[in-house]
Amino acid sequence: MRLFSTPLAVLATLAGCATAFNVNCNSNYASYYGQNSARNQKTLGSYCADATEDVIVLAFMNGFPNIILNFANACETTFEGSSLLHCPNIAADIKFCQSKGKAVVLSMGGAAGSYGFSSDSQASQFADTMWNMFFKGTAAQRPFDDAVLDGIDLDIEGGSASGYTAFISQLRTHYASDPSRQYYIAAAPQCPFPDSYLGSTLNSAWIDMVYVQFYNNYCGLNAYPTWFNFADWDNWAKTQSLNKNVKIYIGAPGGPSAASSGYTDGSTLSTIFNAVRSKYTSLGGIMTWDVSQARSSGLAGSIRAMLDAGGSCSNNGGGTTLSTSTTASSSTTASSSNPASTSNTVSTPAYSTASSPSTTTVVSTSSSSSAQPSSSSTPASCPVSGATCSGSQQGCNGQSFALCNQGKWYTSSCTPGTYCYMSGGVATCDWSNGRPTNTCAISGTSSFSKRADLTRSPLITAANLRPKPASAIANIPTRVEFVAGDIVDNKYTTVVKIQANKSAFTGNWLISFKLPAGQTADSTSRGSLGVNGNTITISSDRNAESLQNMAAYFKITGTFSGQYALPDTASAVFIST
Repeated sequence: MRLFSTPLAVLATLAGCATAFNVNCNSNYASYYGQNSARNQKTLGSYCADATEDVIVLAFMNGFPNIILNFANACETTFEGSSLLHCPNIAADIKFCQSKGKAVVLSMGGAAGSYGFSSDSQASQFADTMWNMFFKGTAAQRPFDDAVLDGIDLDIEGGSASGYTAFISQLRTHYASDPSRQYYIAAAPQCPFPDSYLGSTLNSAWIDMVYVQFYNNYCGLNAYPTWFNFADWDNWAKTQSLNKNVKIYIGAPGGPSAASSGYTDGSTLSTIFNAVRSKYTSLGGIMTWDVSQARSSGLAGSIRAMLDAGGSCSNNGGGTTLSTSTTASSSTTASSSNPASTSNTVSTPAYSTASSPSTTTVVSTSSSSSAQPSSSSTPASCPVSGATCSGSQQGCNGQSFALCNQGKWYTSSCTPGTYCYMSGGVATCDWSNGRPTNTCAISGTSSFSKRADLTRSPLITAANLRPKPASAIANIPTRVEFVAGDIVDNKYTTVVKIQANKSAFTGNWLISFKLPAGQTADSTSRGSLGVNGNTITISSDRNAESLQNMAAYFKITGTFSGQYALPDTASAVFIST
């Protein structure tokens, strides 16, 4: 297959040279590529042909340390005899993007996936694997052939929170072995501070860029100026981050359908961005999810314009230095010589124009947490809208969160299906995962502890709430996971997650599994429910489904007697035709 056509090759040659990405600027634009959110995703190289984005984040490596890659319609070929994706077209496009001065990094994690480390040792060993497969090392199978990435991004929204500091430390050791180029570590926490999964890692590892997701939560762009909390992240950058020059990006949905909440049009985003840029020196620019959405909606062009209007670059920053690199760890405070601003030029090869398959991907943005702190004592009263409060208090009242604004409580509802829980002094909307759903707490008046509520109820224990992912019996490689949802009295909600490991499944599918003893199922939020004894079957509604899917999330509700338990994933059978 030809990697480029003659006309495009000529255009690329005429384009000449490009200035390299400079991590120290406050006018950078990062956008995620690979999940086809707008269902019209083009080749990677086509997005790099102009000067809109500065950083492309490939999404995702959604399985590790057992590697699973998923780039939707951008890559569906594998190495012979393996399920590992082999993406020569993306490899060619990575080189093209880099020749245009753009940085290309690989995002690890995502909202749907099977990932996490069991120990620091495992995490360090996986850093070696990453270096060999995606950077300057050598491996028998390299998904992007001889293309070398510019870094990694951690979008950790599930699994264990351990090991990431050790992973970064070891990866930076490898970075230091190649002084010929600049490598980066980025992270993409959700906006509530501190982040439930990455909070400790952000404090103990050397991070270059932080793409804060200011959407799908109370502190999103749609809550500006009252609850929008860029100030918290700026304060972290200056007082807690090992890298005092770390750059914080405003993460925004690329289009109205890119996220459940938080989308703002170009004019509104420009107002917010300019206000932040005038006040906070940690600002690095804007991030969008994802490039297909931002290009389709026209927001990408607006973002480029607002970034270029008054942007600046400092003389020092958080990137890995070109000459030396110091490894940061949790036990020592790292110091690093700051890299000089780079202005080197590079020649421009042509990018791949291989046509993309028509396959599309639907990715759920819901995530569940099983280790988040919560309030374990109840204040005298719940926060009520209009009632008196003090300072910057935050609070929870069931499915509503509350923030103190000029001495009065202002309350708002969480996203449907989630409930308000306190994490430290921060109110956060989250899945219940078996926790009480009538939380009543106010920061400054409650005592906080780790999830003791998991064991308070005689019907709930930590063991039977632990997610149990497993490969399902299926006609395509599929992973199924059950997660505890709402549990009130003898009524339960169980979240069902179906994730394809390699290729997409059609909109015509069914899954069956056995309920634990004492449970009944009454309804499903997706498709139709069939019951045969203790075996239930959920069949998709073909008219409501996408033609191709990489994941399906839904919930079943019913009643239970005795102790609540999750279904056994070993009984799951998934069929797609």
